[in-house]
Amino acid sequence: MAKNTESKSLVYEMDEKPPIGASVVYGFQHIFAMILGSITTAVIIGTTVGLTTSQIGLLIGYINVAVGIATIIQVMLGVRLPVIQGSTSGHIPAYLALGSLGVSLYSDPLITMQYLGGALLVGAVFQSALGFLNVLKWVSRLISPMTVGIIIMMIGLGLWPVITEFIGDAWHYAMIVIIMVISFSFAFGVMTKTMSLFLAVIIAYAAAMVGTWLEWFPEKHLMYVNLQTIAESKWFTVPEFFPWGAPKFNMGFIFAMSIPYLTASLESFGDYMALSKVTGTDPPKIKQISRGIAAEGVGSIISSVLGGSATSTFSQNIGVIRLSGIASRFVCIVAGIILLFIGIVGKFGAFMAEIPEVILGAVYLVAFGVLAMTGLELILRAKINISRNQVLIGTSLMLGLSLPSYMKENPIQLENTSLMVFINVVLATPMMVSGLWAFLLDNILPGTPEERGMSGWLTGTSGKRKS
Repeated sequence: MAKNTESKSLVYEMDEKPPIGASVVYGFQHIFAMILGSITTAVIIGTTVGLTTSQIGLLIGYINVAVGIATIIQVMLGVRLPVIQGSTSGHIPAYLALGSLGVSLYSDPLITMQYLGGALLVGAVFQSALGFLNVLKWVSRLISPMTVGIIIMMIGLGLWPVITEFIGDAWHYAMIVIIMVISFSFAFGVMTKTMSLFLAVIIAYAAAMVGTWLEWFPEKHLMYVNLQTIAESKWFTVPEFFPWGAPKFNMGFIFAMSIPYLTASLESFGDYMALSKVTGTDPPKIKQISRGIAAEGVGSIISSVLGGSATSTFSQNIGVIRLSGIASRFVCIVAGIILLFIGIVGKFGAFMAEIPEVILGAVYLVAFGVLAMTGLELILRAKINISRNQVLIGTSLMLGLSLPSYMKENPIQLENTSLMVFINVVLATPMMVSGLWAFLLDNILPGTPEERGMSGWLTGTSGKRKS
């Protein structure tokens, strides 16, 4: 198969294996892009339900072990694309809502964790069933690249509050990191391009540590690094089954948690299609996509058993691939092994967890921005110069940017707790609002396959790889 423009721009294609030393560096680039998701999820869950600081630290370790295993399963047996599994933002509204509800119902935070674990486990089984039963086969004609592109675009654009929160008042430091990433990507040749995120983070983190040691950055400064926390952290954390206790099951919790799993499945569908674009291969077959969704469910089952959170394809790592030109699946497997190591070696995990948020916020800005443009490319498969699609795209993006902000401040109150949590979780998630609205309009408003961008959509082979 002839290479297209995207594949020609890659330094390493999917089936190529860089040297092991380089693969470790490239693997860390992926980890820098997703590690804050694990940390953020653990902190949100822990603070919401009332876990102690040490328990939150353990949760970070459990999540990293789980996403490492999930990544290896996905790359080797699942969708078999260069993907990284992580603790994504789509479940955060559910964690917040259900965690707060658990606090009001149960006096012991561990009991709330057990109910959360039960809901995560059942939801993961549900997601696996969607994949193994190949449900996508029956609905694929209803999902256009415009809908998928809007979802991907909203994953990037919809997380701007996270970026601004992490950077805070330290935009002068963030801009230095952003300029370093861009400079390494384009100014110094192929070698620095492949390591642009890694180099920027390492240099900025080293500067933060030196600044802290020299007392330039006092405690509570956004570039402050708590060196004492790293020194006092445990060397090893041994994974165990159900560390928070045996899972408990509440239908309201289960019902509300199933929605983020549906969202994650649709998001991953879009990620797989975006990866085919970034890696220069034909769109994956429906069977391959379904296998990937099933593998994500399996990864989340493993994570719930190990006391972690839901796992899913981490979208910003697509931006890492496009930025670095490293599309090797082997690198993603190496990243999975590193995540296992970080999760088990507590001191290493503490070292990673102490990277200042402003540095990772700057990395997120670049990765999310590139990801949003990947979504735009899918949108451009359709004819956007016709009023049908302009109304569809415009209203979908604006609803996704505005309605969730309102819903977070003004949640709907209902007597039926399960229904209340369900509605609020859906309406507070930008990609869910935009995706649902785009899906409905795309299937209601008259439009030809060409106008919808459906020509060649989900009909290609898997390129040179076996599916």
